[in-house]
Amino acid sequence: MPGPTSPPEVDVPPRNGTHPELITWVERYGDAGTELVTQPDDVWDHPSTDHGQRDDGSSYATVPPWTRDESPSDLSAECEIDTSGVATVVDVHVL
Repeated sequence: MPGPTSPPEVDVPPRNGTHPELITWVERYGDAGTELVTQPDDVWDHPSTDHGQRDDGSSYATVPPWTRDESPSDLSAECEIDTSGVATVVDVHVL
């Protein structure tokens, strides 16, 4: 299923933000951990991205986030996208 027609605005949890538990796998990724970088607009069209639309107009997506070391990484970021197109990362883990 194709991604959103325009890239959603993504609320990525900062290292010391309100949900630091979402960064646990990023900090443990690879030999010395890594950091997320600004995600390219075409992440929504990447072959590993999964996107689904709900009846209420909201949607969800699972994307392979870019890190300072890999583009994309073997991490997986799960996003909830509200009806206005704002995406919030709700989980990050290793694929």
